[in-house]
Amino acid sequence: MSDLVLNLLLISLGFVLAALVAGNNLSVCFGGVISSRVIKRHTGVILTIIGYISGLLLQGGLLGATTSALIPSSNTTIALETALGISIVIFVVSQIKRVPQSLSITLTAVLVGADLALGVSLPYGFLGYIIGFWVMMPIVSSVAVIYIMRIWHKRRMSSDIWSYIKVIKPLLIISSFFVAFTLGSNTIGLIMDLMPPGEASVLSIVLGTIAGGVILNAGTLRRIGNDIIPLRYMNAASSQLVSAIMVEIATVYGIPLSNTQTFVSSVYAAGVSYKNRLIKKRPFITMTAMWVATAVVGLVSGFVMIRVLI
Repeated sequence: MSDLVLNLLLISLGFVLAALVAGNNLSVCFGGVISSRVIKRHTGVILTIIGYISGLLLQGGLLGATTSALIPSSNTTIALETALGISIVIFVVSQIKRVPQSLSITLTAVLVGADLALGVSLPYGFLGYIIGFWVMMPIVSSVAVIYIMRIWHKRRMSSDIWSYIKVIKPLLIISSFFVAFTLGSNTIGLIMDLMPPGEASVLSIVLGTIAGGVILNAGTLRRIGNDIIPLRYMNAASSQLVSAIMVEIATVYGIPLSNTQTFVSSVYAAGVSYKNRLIKKRPFITMTAMWVATAVVGLVSGFVMIRVLI
């Protein structure tokens, strides 16, 4: 098979995966705003897509260190096609199950499995650095949101709530857009960094992002905002803002970090901040278990598929 055909196949897989990621993660970006009824659903979808593309075009190349460290030097195209193909299957299952998925975990796990199958020497120190971010950032997000919400509760009791609401609604929209921006720069940017260089790759990822945001947003849109805890203005805004800051920090350091992980942790922490608030633990446990399971499945699948193909 010629290099041109392999590159076209790789670009096509990138288009499909970008579409799945865009649709699957829309709930992470504007799910809180929509469930809080601050804006209408179609407006949230449009703003999310604009945020995705802005982040991709402005900061999409900052994860080059990760891709350089994980992409094998031999059989590179086949390994990348395998990684994207397996990630697509995992995201299709997640879409059916209405579970927001982490591409950072999935794609990294598959690439590690491919490296092991090819006998590539893994950068264990760098992988430990990445895993450290994955573990610490959701914890930091949770602690930060709890602290913010406790301050909010105290001030709300002694102040005019309506004056705060006038500020919180615009803040919620801005923070949600920031989340979409960081997802475009980090998660969708990770896909872009695996593509062959050129305008065709950029156009493919941009079109995939638009298609996914428009067509595939329905399944997961209700999962975070309503299934774990019905979001109020302030806990939605604080969850979004803290989550976006964590991912932006990771992006600057070239680390793939899941908006899904940081936001779900933040939403759960926002619920904990209410003393008498009923929090549904089952969706949170389901999502966490699926993230761990897909990491294992991705690693094993990447290893097995490369052994079969090479």
